[in-house]
This record gives sequence, structure tokens and C-alpha cells, in this order.
Amino acid sequence: MNLAKIELENFRSYRQNEFDFNPQGCLIIGPNGCGKTNLLEAIAYCSIGKSIRFHHDEELLNFEGQFFRVQSLFISDQQTPKKISLSYADQHKLLKIDELPIRQLSSLFEVVKVIYCAPEDHLLISGSPRFRRQYFDLAISQLYPPYINVLRHFLHIVQQRNAMLKRNYSRAEITSWNLSFASSLAEVWNYRNRYLKQVNTAFQETFKDIFPASTAISLAYIPSLKLPLESSPEEIIKHLATIEEREKLLQRSLVGAHLDDYEFKLKGRKMLTYASQGQKRIAVIILKLIQARLIETVTGIKPIMLFDDIFAELDTFHSQQIRNCINNRYQVFITSPKEDLCNIWQGYQIQKLEGMDK
Repeated sequence: MNLAKIELENFRSYRQNEFDFNPQGCLIIGPNGCGKTNLLEAIAYCSIGKSIRFHHDEELLNFEGQFFRVQSLFISDQQTPKKISLSYADQHKLLKIDELPIRQLSSLFEVVKVIYCAPEDHLLISGSPRFRRQYFDLAISQLYPPYINVLRHFLHIVQQRNAMLKRNYSRAEITSWNLSFASSLAEVWNYRNRYLKQVNTAFQETFKDIFPASTAISLAYIPSLKLPLESSPEEIIKHLATIEEREKLLQRSLVGAHLDDYEFKLKGRKMLTYASQGQKRIAVIILKLIQARLIETVTGIKPIMLFDDIFAELDTFHSQQIRNCINNRYQVFITSPKEDLCNIWQGYQIQKLEGMDK
């Protein structure tokens, strides 16, 4: 999948601009504040229907705009054109794919795959559990789009179960909601466990020749409910019975996928504690490269990779290693305030940006 063209209207710092891109990708060069990150955010917006940087839609509006529109033309790996249009006005969003209105934003996960890499990705190791859950839920959805509805269903059950715990309830009610909760949780766990196994296998095998240190990295899953991820709904229900009084007292579900966490390890030790900043940074980049390879392998769609000014913190050796991993396999968009990026990414199209209102 390649992005051939994107048109922006009232999106962030862009009032009305369009860009054409080569299949190989583009180096986006310009000073801080010129709109480099906003352009990458617009590209990513076309793949998930919301801000990859967790902005609300109204925050994406240009200061002088009452609406925004992002229109893009993608070319599939089979050379088939695919038009994606997303517009927002008056708290309403409209998605069109090949000019046809589409109700479900999640339909984009079947069509376009984009991976966004940014300096703040180190928070995948040192940040909050919520940040990690958001990343992995998105990554799993790109690989297995049905997971989106599975997760939504589970979160809806949690919401309804919490409402029940805030009032007097019957034994029949708690039994019914526990069954729904356990069945849905087991389904979410199945997807997460499958993805975790694929990622850990890839750490051991996929890039071991280019990044030998990757074989020392692994991911662990930390469930709030202290049971194996392969547990049956019946086993989950038994555990829920042991904490019912506490949940009733606190009036909320105390365990579940919405509270679980992931842990990065280096040679079996917690990376959060024992890894250097450089090791953490490289580990997360390798994870994103693994994500790209898994998407390609499982879905048959080559993702587009967005690198938002991440090379400023990497030495030349590791920057070259990343180039070697990609090896013209994917379309790549890289932002930087400095043109020395061109020394490693030779032959790539260069797009220079200047000023705030591009």
C-alpha cells in the first residue's frame, strides 16, 4: 500500500494544501513548527479515522476553519487505487471510501495500514499501562480487524456490570453479567495472547541478523486477574466469585482487560528498571518494525511507516540499521529539521516545509 496523494483543508496548520508522493516515500524537512508532524498525523488519520496522537477531532481544526477535510489516494500492492475521504464539522464526522459513505470508521482497518513512530514512543516502556494498552489494541486491530468489535463488546459489558455494582442486584443478575464478562474477557485475551506470541517469536527471529540485541527482548502480559491467558470462562467466573464483596464495596469491576498491562523485558529483567534509555528507544523501534512485518505477513498489505523526527536521537549506526530493516520494503515518511537525514535515506523524494501556514 502506498500513499500517492493527500489533500488537506483546515486540518491543523494546513488551510488548503495538497501533496503528491513517490511510492518509495518522502523526507519531510523543515524547522520546528512548520507542520511536519501535522502532515504525518493527517496521513495516519486516513488509516484509523482518529488522531494517532490522541487529539480530539475539534482540536484538529485550523484556527480559521469551521470544518476540516482530509482526502487521500492510496495505491494498493495490486496497483488498485483507493480513495479515502474524512471530513469533520459540527461534531460530526463523515468517512467515504471510493466516494461511498461508510458508517463504521473501523472499516478503515481493512483497507489502510499505517505505523506511526515518534520520540514519545519510549512511554511504551516507561509510561502508563493505559498508553501501552492503547498501542497494543491498535496494533492487534490492524492485524485482526474483528478484534475492534470484540474489545468494544467487552468494554460495554464492563460499563453495564459497573452500573449493576452501584445498586442492589439479584443473584440472577450477577450470575448473568459474570458469565457475559468472563466469556468476553476470554475472547479479548485470546487475541492479545495470539499477538503476544507472534511478537515474541519475531523478537527472536525476524531481525536477529541486523539487530542481534533483539533476541534478548521479550514481552510479558500482566493480567489484573491473576490467571493464565488461556483460562476458560468457567475459571474466570470462579475468580470473580472470590472478589465479589470487594467489587460490591468499591462499586466497580476490579479485574479485566481494561486494567491489564504489558511489560518489556531484557534478558528476563524489567526494561523499565534495568535498560538504558538507548536500549529502550531501540526496543520500541524494533517493536514497530515487527508490527510492520506482522501486518504484511498476516494481512498481505504492506503498511506505510511514519517516522516523526526519531532519528535525531539515534546514532548513524542504528539509523542505518533501521534503513537496512526496511530495505525499500515499505513506503516511508520521515520528518526532520535537518537535511543530514538525506545521507542515510539517499534517493528519497524531499519535501521542504517553511512557516506555520503551509
